[in-house]
This record gives sequence, structure tokens and C-alpha cells, in this order.
Amino acid sequence: MQFFTLLVTLGLALPGVHSIPTSSKSFSEVASASESLNAARALPDGDLYPPQPPGAGPGKRGLLYNSESNVGWSNFYVESPYVTYGSNGGLIRGDEINTWFSYVPTLAVDARLENSDWDDIVPVLIEGGTKALSNEPDNPWHANLTPSQCVTVYKRFMQPYNGTVQLGTPAVTNDGGQAGLTYLEDFLNLCTGCAYNFVNVHFLVDRSQMNVTQYIQALKEYIDFNVPAVQAKHEPLVGLPIAIGEFWLTGASEDEAGALMDELLPWLDNNANVLFYQASGGLFEGEFVNAAGTGYTSAGLAYGELGL
Repeated sequence: MQFFTLLVTLGLALPGVHSIPTSSKSFSEVASASESLNAARALPDGDLYPPQPPGAGPGKRGLLYNSESNVGWSNFYVESPYVTYGSNGGLIRGDEINTWFSYVPTLAVDARLENSDWDDIVPVLIEGGTKALSNEPDNPWHANLTPSQCVTVYKRFMQPYNGTVQLGTPAVTNDGGQAGLTYLEDFLNLCTGCAYNFVNVHFLVDRSQMNVTQYIQALKEYIDFNVPAVQAKHEPLVGLPIAIGEFWLTGASEDEAGALMDELLPWLDNNANVLFYQASGGLFEGEFVNAAGTGYTSAGLAYGELGL
């Protein structure tokens, strides 16, 4: 069976969640989201996605987890006005992560590019607070669709919700060749009449290919130059913010990951062109939680500005 990953991002209207609490910490070093960023976050019903914590951090960060993660550690991020949503790669959030966070369920289509549950589930999700839709089609380990197939799926499952929720472009990888931004351009050339609210990209690199400094520089160039260069050539993307669905220097040591977070997070938070982002390290032991499962790593602390 061929799978196509669709990320459906839940926004503000979760049961029992009314607002993001104001932290007792000082976050004066991080500027409030700019007017342009808030404009990009605005939804037809007047809500913002991602939700804007009142008077504190920008709330752009997502938290990755799965059934094998020590998700109890997510409770400590509830007081952070930086981390506002989570995802586990599945359709059901279950009881795994604190319900304070919005949630990103994942849907799949079969080899016929169909999902018999989509039309029934999405309206329910929207009624419950769904705010944005996006997808990842060019990864051979996920969807592995051609640009033409991606257009078919986008028009069938995504485009009908234009004006109801925010729509992201296909969340392409940073691979070269016919993948990545080349794939995105091929898709854009074929998807006539398609609408988007943000550009969605991933940026994953193995530590064997880059050190921390090189990775940070490469990601900054990707967001500030490579992606905007594609946007400039395609009118529907001009002026849209960028979402980084996943980023990480895979295989980095705990010290290296901490250094990566310390330098990169302020840049991402203060970049008005970055709508939201999610580190792939997440609540996995050896990533945001130490290998013994007894506490946060320096990267995990930095991601939520916890106790720093």
C-alpha cells in the first residue's frame, strides 16, 4: 500500500482548553509577533494559528512524540509560551500528551489516492478546532507521490477547505534532485487554481554531513534565500510565511543539540517570515529527554525555556 501523509493541525478549540496561561518567567528578550506574522496567522473566524500566548513568547514551537516517548515530560512545557502544539504521526492523539497542547493528526491515502474517512473526519475536526491543513508528498518513506499525483490529492482533499482553514503547500523535504524545492515547483506548475496560506518545508540533515555551525547556516540560507526564491517565481506564494514542519541535525550529541537550540531558536522566533516550526528531536530519550529518562537535556530545556 502506498501512503500519503496529510497533517491536520488542531488549533484553539480543544476541550478544556480556553487560553494559553501566562508564564511567570520573563520573556522580554523575545519580541512579540509582528503585525505581519499575526496577519499570516489570522483565520476566517478571527482566531490565530498557531495560537498567540498573551504578552509572552511567540508560541511557534511544536512538540514531537510517539507511543514510545516519555510523554509525561510534556507537562512541563505547559507553562512555556513557546510550545503550543504536538504531533505523533498518527490519527489519534490518545492520552499520550497533555491536552493543553493543540494536536497534529496524520491521515493517509491508499494506492488509489483515496481516503474513505477524510470527508467524514475533517468536518468533525474543524468543528473541534482544526485550523490548518498540510502534507508531505515527496518523501519515499512516506507518500512517495509524483507531483501530478500530489496535485490530484491536493485538489481532492485540501482545496475544498480553502477559506475555512489555513492550507499549506506540500511539505517538501530538503533533498536534492527531483525532490525538495524542485518537487514543489513541479507541483506548483501543475496545480492551477490551487490556494495556499503558508509554505511548508522540512530540513533534516545527518550529523555526518554537517556540524552544528554548518547546519545553522544552511537552514538560515534555506529559509531566507532558497524558499523565497521559489516563492518569487510563483504568484500564489508571494508574501506567504514559511512553516518548518520538521528540522533537526540527526545524530548530534546532547551537547551539540543544546548548542543548536541556543543559537537557532531565537532566530526562528524573531524571524517574522517563520510561521511555526517543530524540532524532530522531541520527547525521545537522548533528544529532549536524557538517555536515562530522568530529566531534560540542554536542548529540551532550551526548547521550552525551562529553568534557564
